[in-house]
Amino acid sequence: MKIRRDSKFLETNHYQTAGIILMVACLQFILAVMLAETQYKFYSTSLNTLSDLGAVAGYSAIIFNLSIVALGIMGLVVVYLISKSGSCPLFSACLAVSSLAAVGVGLFPTYTGTPHLLFSGLVFLFASLAVIFSYRLGLNLPLVVLSLVLGLVSLLTLFSFLWMGMDSPLIHSLGVGGAERLVAYPILGYLVGLGGYLTAGCR
Repeated sequence: MKIRRDSKFLETNHYQTAGIILMVACLQFILAVMLAETQYKFYSTSLNTLSDLGAVAGYSAIIFNLSIVALGIMGLVVVYLISKSGSCPLFSACLAVSSLAAVGVGLFPTYTGTPHLLFSGLVFLFASLAVIFSYRLGLNLPLVVLSLVLGLVSLLTLFSFLWMGMDSPLIHSLGVGGAERLVAYPILGYLVGLGGYLTAGCR
């Protein structure tokens, strides 16, 4: 695997704006989830999925759905800024699909059934791939290793759900909500760090 330290992306001013937006997008969603959980009576981080926050009438649904739509829109802005530099097509494509799907998750909550499952699956799959392919941004070696580790954690956890369904050992031990967070939070945490890296213009 070739690590691109000569990425054109890092030679433009677009990376600073993209990095800030990426950090804000992920942090606002993490905070919104925490806030929405306080507004959902009897919510369990083990038994309930993240999307359950957007499926009931009340403040939790408003907070969650608006936040994930904002996450998707800001992700698309990041994709535009990166694409404007003319580099990193794999990362940009994966982030674009996951961002569009995030908007779909907000517009089609859990009770819509198949549309929601489709969009949420696309978010997790392509966001995991975006984390893995972020090495194309010309990152330093420690961040490349971190991207591979966290991206594979999310991707392999997701595949365990697809392969074994509710019989997955992770679901038995962590609950469906806890297992889902093992997919989502490595992605979000990494993207916050990546945003800081790009904002600082590190190599």
